[in-house]
Amino acid sequence: MYGYFFKGNVRFISQGLINAKYSVVKNGSIIKVKNSTHVRLLWNQYGNFPDKFEIIAPIDAINVISGELPENEVNYQTINEYLKFRKMYIGV
Repeated sequence: MYGYFFKGNVRFISQGLINAKYSVVKNGSIIKVKNSTHVRLLWNQYGNFPDKFEIIAPIDAINVISGELPENEVNYQTINEYLKFRKMYIGV
């Protein structure tokens, strides 16, 4: 199976119970991403995050608050590729 995914560099803004809010590094767009579906491509998932880091999330899990997602950071790929990142970084 295939789907559209956002994979790009972001800056962490805030954490909520359902969503995390980020600023997209490439163009400053503000997005909210469902906690249960996105993966921070970091070995330390909790605590202090670096200034910028990469995330991957299904497009359906993203709500664009302002701006738009950069076209080259939205990719059509296999769900297995996304699941590989989930297993690698969060073990699920």
